[in-house]
Amino acid sequence: MHKCLPELRLYLIGSAASLILVLASFKLFGINPALPLSYTGDAIVHYNFAKNIEETGWWWSNPRFGVPTGQTLLDFPLTENLQLLIIKLLIVFGFNWYESVNIYFLLTFPLVTMASLYVMQRMGIKSYIALPLSIIYAFLPYHSLRGVSHLFLSGYFGVPLTIFAAYRFAANKPLKPLELVITTLLIASTGAYYTFLGLFFTGMGGLLALVKGADKALLVNLAKYLVLILGLFFLNYLPTFVYTQKYGANLNATARSPRDTEIYGLKLTQLLLPVEDHNLALFTKFQKRYLTYGSALTNENQYSALGLVSAAGFVFLLAWTVFRYAIPTLDKELQLKFDILGSLTLAAVLFATVGGFATLFSTYLNPTFRSVNRISVFIAFSSLLAVGLLLQRIKSTKLVMITSATILLVGLFDQVSLGVMRGFIRNSSDYLTLVKYADKIERISGSNAKIYTLPFGQYPEGSDKNIMRVALLTDTIVWSAGSQKWRAANYWQRQIDKLAAKPLLASIIREGFTGLLINVKELEPMKLTQLEQELNMNPVQDDRKELEFAFYDLRPYAASHSVQYAPTDVFFYVSGNCLYNQISRFYCANNGSIEFENVSNTVQTRVLKLTLEFANGQTEQISLNVIIPRGTSRYLLSRTAGEQVFPIPASVPVWPLNIGYPTFAIQDIKLQPF
Repeated sequence: MHKCLPELRLYLIGSAASLILVLASFKLFGINPALPLSYTGDAIVHYNFAKNIEETGWWWSNPRFGVPTGQTLLDFPLTENLQLLIIKLLIVFGFNWYESVNIYFLLTFPLVTMASLYVMQRMGIKSYIALPLSIIYAFLPYHSLRGVSHLFLSGYFGVPLTIFAAYRFAANKPLKPLELVITTLLIASTGAYYTFLGLFFTGMGGLLALVKGADKALLVNLAKYLVLILGLFFLNYLPTFVYTQKYGANLNATARSPRDTEIYGLKLTQLLLPVEDHNLALFTKFQKRYLTYGSALTNENQYSALGLVSAAGFVFLLAWTVFRYAIPTLDKELQLKFDILGSLTLAAVLFATVGGFATLFSTYLNPTFRSVNRISVFIAFSSLLAVGLLLQRIKSTKLVMITSATILLVGLFDQVSLGVMRGFIRNSSDYLTLVKYADKIERISGSNAKIYTLPFGQYPEGSDKNIMRVALLTDTIVWSAGSQKWRAANYWQRQIDKLAAKPLLASIIREGFTGLLINVKELEPMKLTQLEQELNMNPVQDDRKELEFAFYDLRPYAASHSVQYAPTDVFFYVSGNCLYNQISRFYCANNGSIEFENVSNTVQTRVLKLTLEFANGQTEQISLNVIIPRGTSRYLLSRTAGEQVFPIPASVPVWPLNIGYPTFAIQDIKLQPF
């Protein structure tokens, strides 16, 4: 019991220090953790997850968003159930949707610190070295640059355990049973990218052991480890799997292009260069020169900057791997550690660099994991382990403690800067104005309000994120915004969007919408003018300097034009191996289906009409009566390739290579009364 106290004290010190430091950095840069840390882009989606948990109990659905059918987000699978459970617990304890996200983000700093501390000590690094290095690891530029926009990537506390597992397998020292269970659970429950990259590192560790002639027992343990990770990952993925079986595949939402792996690949230069807007003006000049003259592909890969301390360890590991035979002999255990860490680091660079092995994987196997620059957080930990092992070579305890403390100060000065914190809200006035605007809309709309939004958008990857900024701030209003990309509600909204102003307004009022919120900055000017003329009323506008939103109460218009409530009973969309060309048709490879969602309480009969077009120019007209039961059902279409197939359509944003070429196209889909 008493032996555990020093360890517990160390973890408490590390956790408290990291939490105090992140709050101090927020204070320094004027960031208010009592308000949303960021309220734009992908941050909206993560706040949406928390809002759904607050209102429905879990993240993937909410009947208040994405109407007429309600929001379901399972086409974008989240396997980060551990992080989501933490957010849910915070909500259970009384925090609201954005407070729970903010607190979770703050907690990732002590969680990363503790995970790093544990592994560094297991690797034989003394606590007075491990503690400052672990805090440096928790404050990588990667952490705050990902921020709330990539909330679950910010929780990289499973990464140190992954590197440790890879090291243990490479050293032919498998994990203990409890370590095995905890490590695999963390890796499999903290996101698909960390699972995928975790499998890569563990596989490399096993491969290194095999090269050295590992015994059968190691292979059995490695197989157990990999099977356990994959099994746990599948359990986390299971809701999406079940959803896809029931509602059909939605390739329009999830397709990724192999060339994206090149675009979002790792760049050695970005690992070593400082971040933008560094605390040192000289470093900022270095970075801006690269961005201006040297960089052809700059995106989220710039978040991979290691910082000075990790970069030093990274360069050492590469040098060790290349020149180790010219380096003086060290004791065997230390040499083995450098050998393994260097090999893992080199393998990571060769895999993830632009044009590396990840491109081959994406092109010929699976392009899902395109943003392989995210491997940088694994490289950073291996590099800091190397720094820690080097510091232990200093014989004087006092000197090494002074050196470690100095490295901590230098590391924090290097890694915490305006450039790193730029993704957080530093001026809350815009957000607070939006809160007042949402409150005003909710008061005007009254009870049972249902608001349609324009322009037509898609979610969670699409322009609907801008409108969702308003929707999330309401508690009672039902919204069309937030419908899952190309599922039933989104496809219905697309058909409505094609209408002229008058029939559009009539259609949404018949569906039960009582208000209209327009993002005037994004809606096509001609369409905006037509709607304004047709409505002939003054909108409720937000009070910010740059006008963005205009709200119209549709109840007076509905009364004056005698538009009656007549909601849709059956919605439909296309699924299977079919992708929409964004204009008029779905291109399908061998098979597809028309999916029906009958939201009424009775069986419905409809006339389904559509046209199939083939590559040889022939067409096939289909018109048949379909009996549609309550809930979900489908009409299957299967047309194999004849002598000709369509070329991959340029108008389809991304065509998945592994489904083959299009064999037919679906157009002019209509579902008419019987």
